[in-house]
Amino acid sequence: MRMSSLLIATALLGSSAWAQDEGSPYYLQLGLGAVFSEEADEVPGGTIGFDPGFSTGIAIGRTFGISERLDFEAEVETFYQSFTVDEEDIGAIASAVDDDAKTLAFMLNGGLDYRFTSQYSIYGALGVGWAKEIDYSSWDSGNLSTTDDDGVAFQARLGFGYNFGGSYDMRLGYRYFKTDTIDVEDEITGSVDEIDVAQHSVEATFRWGL
Repeated sequence: MRMSSLLIATALLGSSAWAQDEGSPYYLQLGLGAVFSEEADEVPGGTIGFDPGFSTGIAIGRTFGISERLDFEAEVETFYQSFTVDEEDIGAIASAVDDDAKTLAFMLNGGLDYRFTSQYSIYGALGVGWAKEIDYSSWDSGNLSTTDDDGVAFQARLGFGYNFGGSYDMRLGYRYFKTDTIDVEDEITGSVDEIDVAQHSVEATFRWGL
């Protein structure tokens, strides 16, 4: 009798632990990350590196249960990142006045979240969208001019999640982000070069159920 009671109690506790996911499927997510940019090759100045920067994002999404442990997530995200040209390389860009670089993008993301337990999970996601403002100030001064400041953007994310209980979650993961190339025109010679840079981010995100 005592053993059967323990088994019943264990089953009830297990079901109640998963029951916390049966609330509202909608969520709000805020994120903050550290950005590490790849070098820009064959641009005015040669090969130019970048200092680490930061990123931040806000998303509204919805989860769709596939199974007891697996969810599909769809969300709309506004993503912003800022970084600077390496101070040792900026001198090679003859007309550079400012070293700022930044991107503002609007993304549609879809991903999977797999829960090992009621608290721990792993997630992966892909996204595509539009970068409204892609700004490389170092190549937009003097005789140099960036002729494109928007374009298609895409990203991939992978990481781990932790549920604090109820509808509060924290995630720690990796993001790969890339936009269309940006044309840089030399207004004196008429030559055009392309800036093709991708960003790698380590980020923490916080999620609240709505």
